[in-house]
Amino acid sequence: MLASQSLKASLQQSIMVFSLLLALCFMLLMLGYAWVVEDNVFNRLVTAEAEHITRQYQKTGNVIAPSQPFMALHAGWQSMSKEIQQLHQMRPERIEFPNGGGGTLHLHTVMLGNTDWILAADVTSFEVTRDYLPKLLPYLGLALFVVLAIAFALSLYLSLKFIRPIEAISTRVKQHKPGTELNLGDILPDNEIGYLGHTIQHNVAQLQAALTRETDFTRDISHELRTPATVLKMVLSRLNSTAAPDELTLSQLKQSALQMEQTIHVLLALAREESMQQQPLCLLAEIEHCLINNPRLMRQDDLQLQLNVAADYRISANKNLLHILLNNVIDNAFHHASDCQLEISLKSDELRIANPVAEDSPDDLLSPGVKGHNSEGIGQGLHLVNRICQGYHWQLNSSICDNWFCLTIDFSATHCAGHNSQQKNENPN
Repeated sequence: MLASQSLKASLQQSIMVFSLLLALCFMLLMLGYAWVVEDNVFNRLVTAEAEHITRQYQKTGNVIAPSQPFMALHAGWQSMSKEIQQLHQMRPERIEFPNGGGGTLHLHTVMLGNTDWILAADVTSFEVTRDYLPKLLPYLGLALFVVLAIAFALSLYLSLKFIRPIEAISTRVKQHKPGTELNLGDILPDNEIGYLGHTIQHNVAQLQAALTRETDFTRDISHELRTPATVLKMVLSRLNSTAAPDELTLSQLKQSALQMEQTIHVLLALAREESMQQQPLCLLAEIEHCLINNPRLMRQDDLQLQLNVAADYRISANKNLLHILLNNVIDNAFHHASDCQLEISLKSDELRIANPVAEDSPDDLLSPGVKGHNSEGIGQGLHLVNRICQGYHWQLNSSICDNWFCLTIDFSATHCAGHNSQQKNENPN
């Protein structure tokens, strides 16, 4: 908070000091301009009188007195006071001299024949700038006060416009608790500061997502791989180097290795950053891709497949994770179906995969290691499917009706979000 207050104080102080210096500079320029104009008026009057005296001398040959009562004609610089003579010697081009009584003389050299005459104009009584300066100072002070008041109001406005959003972002970031969402949308203006805030919010969300994936991956590795690793250790401890392993041992080794392979495959996919990058995907095209590339499907000559999914239905997901999900669901149907039938249909936002079964299934099929009584699998496929659905906030349910096992995936949450995002992109206004 001290940094933000210092930033606000620095901004206000800079604007006030700049405005004060700028106002003083303009006032000094104004006063200097007034003095310059006044001096040039006097100089032009003296020059005009000198030209008049010169013309009259050329016409008559007589040296006439100046026509203005405040002017006098002197015979050379030696007739002037010693102070004026010294100042003239120091600066021969000088025009303005003191009159010895606190006033000012404007001197001009006039050549009349072969003699230099000095035309002196005592302009003391005509110097209005010096006389009116004391009267002008209160108005200058008032103008300076008005400028400073405007500068102070401007500094307050800029601090409210720019510093306050930065303070709000700083406060919200400081108060943010790890593991919670950082929401800055309600305090961000529509300018560069808002872009900065959105960038901070996006980066914090990415860091939290990466931390969540790391935490989940560490926990899942510890939880999901502990069981097959224990089985492998137990089986390996029973192996006799002199006797070949029996069928049960080989089956346990094969299932444990398969379970670890599937688990590592899915958990690594969930932990990767690129797996969180989503894109609009045509659900029908991805289902057809998984069906065509499924090796079991190629061996099922009598398979009865019903596929009823709209060609224009799209979901927002990562293609790799979606393929893992669909492949596991299709493999599960092929493994446990009592007949070579598979129905895949889409109604509203709910994908339904159904296959006939000869027996009831356990209630908690989505838990790790749970499988049917006569299943030859490892009880891990649907659990991994559920993990992927949880990552995308899809709802996964299983049920049995009329000897048909039905697995449903509800895409409504993410599909609505993706549809709204597409509408915003199509209608930016």
